[in-house]
Amino acid sequence: MPTTTRTYTVGYIRDSKKFQPSPAITLNGFWLADAGFDTGTSVEVRVLPGCLILTAKEPLPPVEEPEIMQTLRKVCKFSARRQKQVKAFIEDVIAPKPPVR
Repeated sequence: MPTTTRTYTVGYIRDSKKFQPSPAITLNGFWLADAGFDTGTSVEVRVLPGCLILTAKEPLPPVEEPEIMQTLRKVCKFSARRQKQVKAFIEDVIAPKPPVR
């Protein structure tokens, strides 16, 4: 995307509680996505006198699902008979056992 300058005008929105106009700027266009501001991107706004700096925040890496959850998803695709076998196995493993003497 080539570096380019865009011109906007500060408008206003009405404050719903005080009914006073509040300055507002609306940015839109496909150039935002080209610049890294896709829909849903978090944006950091730095405010300086006469200057706003918008920075797209890096998305958080997806949280890796625990291995047990991945395995359970696979078990859900089993037939009902196999699911019962897995359930019986798990119940047997977690059942309290008498101490061995």
